[in-house]
Parts: sequence; C-alpha cells; structure tokens
Amino acid sequence: MKSIPRGVGAATIALAFALPVSAQTLLRLAPPEGQVSRYVYSMEMTMENPMMPTSGPAVSVRWDQTLTTLSVIDEVITARATIDSAAATVAIPGAPPAPDLSGIAFEMDMDSRGVVLNIDAEETQGGEAEELARGLLEGSNFYRLPEAEVGSGDSWIAGVPVPLSMGGPAETTEVELTYTLTSLEDGRATITFTGPVESTLDLGGMPAGISGELNGSMIVDLAAGRYVRQESLMALEMAVGGMAMPMETTMTLELVTDPS
Repeated sequence: MKSIPRGVGAATIALAFALPVSAQTLLRLAPPEGQVSRYVYSMEMTMENPMMPTSGPAVSVRWDQTLTTLSVIDEVITARATIDSAAATVAIPGAPPAPDLSGIAFEMDMDSRGVVLNIDAEETQGGEAEELARGLLEGSNFYRLPEAEVGSGDSWIAGVPVPLSMGGPAETTEVELTYTLTSLEDGRATITFTGPVESTLDLGGMPAGISGELNGSMIVDLAAGRYVRQESLMALEMAVGGMAMPMETTMTLELVTDPS
C-alpha cells in the first residue's frame, strides 16, 4: 500500500473541511437605515363580461413610488412608502372614475422575510383614494422569503392574502403559494411562485365562484437588502348567474433608480 505524503494528506483534509457541505443561503431583506429606493408599480385587469363589454383593460393603475427605510430593529423594517405620481383608469360601464392617488404616503412595518406587519397612512386623508392605495400596496406584495436556508432548486410554501379585484379586505382570499429559488448569482436571488386560487364572492346577494391560478417571479438583491423586481399574472374565471367571465390581472413592481 502506497503511503500519502504528510503534506498532501493534511492539505486534502483541510480542503475538505473548508468546502461548504451545500450551497445554502439565508434569504433576507436587510436594507440600511436611510436607504431610498424608487419603484414603478403597474397593474392591469382585463375582464370578458358579455353584459358590460369593454375595449382594453377594465382597470389600469400606474404609479411612481419612493420607499425610504426609517429604521431596522430586531428584523422589523419600518419604511415610508410615498406615491409620488399616479395615473388610473376605470373602463367598466357605470363605474365612477378612479381617484387621484398622488401624494398619499404610508408608514409600514415588514419583517425581514418581506411580510407586511402593519401599514398606516401618514396625515390620513381617508376616503376612497386612501383605501384604494392601501389595498393595492398590500396586494402587490407577494414576498415570503423562506424561514431557513435554501439552495438553488429548493422550494417552500407560504399562505398569502391575494386581492381578487381592486383591493379591500372583502375582496381578498388566502392563496397557498409554492416558492422556488431558481438561481442565486452576483448576490441576487431569483424566485418563482405559483398557486391555485379558489374563492367565492358575494356580489350584492348573488354568489360568485372564483377559480384559477397565480404565477409570478421576483428578484431580491441580498447585498442591498431590498427587492428589485416582482411580476405576477393571475388568470381567473368568475362564475356568476350561469355565466363564466375570464379575468386576468398583471402586476409589476420594479426598482428603477438608486438615489442613495
């Protein structure tokens, strides 16, 4: 039996202990205090309703948003979200025009996994504009980072409240999403998510069944501790009064500048 030179053997053992057992990473949001990020949010909903036909999107919203990190204490991130400018249209026959959302600001708490814990309007204006902005802001957040370390290809499951229309507590349903870490490159984690949507709505005393699927993806910058992009497509069918009405809602939230 050949003997292994002492130096080579020691180097091999040291290398074996130095190598990681697996490429596992803890995915967390951890922005520094004072970080300022600007995002563009857009939402578009189409609906095929033979009783109320529309040309183009039934509802569309776009706004420019500034997110400022106020504090990070015990993994709770407190930030101010300000809608700098906004444009919204409602093309549903008989529906009132969309309110102006520009200038509305919220202070929000979220944990390091991206879950919104609390959201309050600053210098509250009340009314439809504030409620609409709150519903859209809460409903655009599908971030649910895993509790434990994960590697590329790993999946985890989390329940997320999902808006079924333009926002508001009565129009949300809990959806169980399966998240998968698809890649981790240059400090950025790319994650996909998918889940079935099943719910019922009360439309003025008329029950409506909702079924379909929600799919999307997101990118998290682990070095900067913030999300970079999120996009989703929710394809639903609403059955009401013997009619089946397909609906699709697309949402995108993207970091556009880094003034800090």
